[in-house]
Amino acid sequence: MNENRGKIEISTVLFDIDGTLINTVPLIMASHRHTFNKILGWIPSDEEILSTVGEPLVATFGRYGDQGETLMAEYIRWSVPRTASHSTLFEGIVPMLESLRSRGFLTGIVTARRCEGMAICLDAFDLSALFDVRVCAEDTARHKPDPEPILFAMEKLGISRTDQVLYVGDTVRDLESARRAGCHFAAVGWTSMDREEIDRLGPAFWLERAEDLPAKLRLVKPA
Repeated sequence: MNENRGKIEISTVLFDIDGTLINTVPLIMASHRHTFNKILGWIPSDEEILSTVGEPLVATFGRYGDQGETLMAEYIRWSVPRTASHSTLFEGIVPMLESLRSRGFLTGIVTARRCEGMAICLDAFDLSALFDVRVCAEDTARHKPDPEPILFAMEKLGISRTDQVLYVGDTVRDLESARRAGCHFAAVGWTSMDREEIDRLGPAFWLERAEDLPAKLRLVKPA
């Protein structure tokens, strides 16, 4: 029996953070509710808040004109100190990352989080040393669903074969970014988003348990 049958040939695995590696959705929801209630005196629906997950804060709050900068400053002020207390690491993430790296895969982060917020999240759960590259909001002019963040991560790693890259995420925005970059995409089964909407766009596969990821991949030499 061929043990590699059905496996995707990959040199590099890139990950989103929010809702993929770390369950920051409770933090995001609480931070939005606090910020809008304090600054504008009303709170968006849960659906509206969730629809912004994965886009830069400057884009989210830029929709509110003159109040945008005030909203963003208050969001950051309230959210950053609560990163660890309002977030949890999804089950199996660390063993999965350690397994990928021990087998020789390159690993990276591609997130729409601000660089400071990314660092705080990774440090809170001792994840920083498990990635070869990290791309955050300030690193690119365009953001997911544009492919630029993924392509920039590849550039930093010195690889050019997009078909050797797997992006793992939890939103349609993540999937579209991977598709436009020419990469494979795995959707996490623990997403808080509309699973049917993601499924309609045809991810390469659904990852139901983090620790199952290494067995779905076959390592190839980076190119």
